[in-house]
Amino acid sequence: MAISVLLNNTRTKIANGIYIILCGWLFLFSNTLYALENQSLDAIHQAVFDHLKQSLDQRIIEPKINIRHLSQNLTLPACTTPLSLSNRSQNLLFGRQTVLVECTEPNWRVFVSAEIDGNVMAVVAKRGIVRQAFIQPEDIELRPVGLSEVRRGWLEELDNVQAMRAKRAIRPNTVITLPMLDIPYWVIEKQEVNLITRVSGLEIRTTGVALNNGMAQEQVEVRNTQSNIIVKGIVIAPNTVLVP
Repeated sequence: MAISVLLNNTRTKIANGIYIILCGWLFLFSNTLYALENQSLDAIHQAVFDHLKQSLDQRIIEPKINIRHLSQNLTLPACTTPLSLSNRSQNLLFGRQTVLVECTEPNWRVFVSAEIDGNVMAVVAKRGIVRQAFIQPEDIELRPVGLSEVRRGWLEELDNVQAMRAKRAIRPNTVITLPMLDIPYWVIEKQEVNLITRVSGLEIRTTGVALNNGMAQEQVEVRNTQSNIIVKGIVIAPNTVLVP
């Protein structure tokens, strides 16, 4: 009888020990799964950060990328294949962006938002430029500008702005954009121009009205304001036409 009781007590102790060991394993296993889920979220955030930084292609100076972290309540198994990332706004360089993150094994997808800020090199007016004026090298400069100060179509090359016409008046320290510029016609239709005629070493000057736009060395028609005769000439300078 005593031996039977002893055996039962031994079995009970062994069972309790096994139970405690199993509980410990389950606790460690559950913590490992939880750690893997957290690690998966951290990996997603890092992948999105790296993807956006690479997509900026060095156009942004000292970029600031703020990732909007996914909720820690989100349960995602660890991805066993490389993550696939794609921007929903391909042409958007800054501001709020949304990145699609996909895993193929196991199959899941999430969207991660991010805010991008920083500086870009942009052409800026050093001084005021009047409407219809030709933009000279001393009028502009290239300098870093905050992304919040630029608009779509800002220009990053001085050569793309020099010799263009200002479509409207441009204030000093203004970031120059494409809509502010006009094709660099030296002669504008319906505007007054100087007519020059050279005869036997003499230069005769009069005025006329251009009947069409003309760039440097292009032929245009001009109505002589004195004789009302239409003549053809070559554009040799801004608002100046040479009549052979």
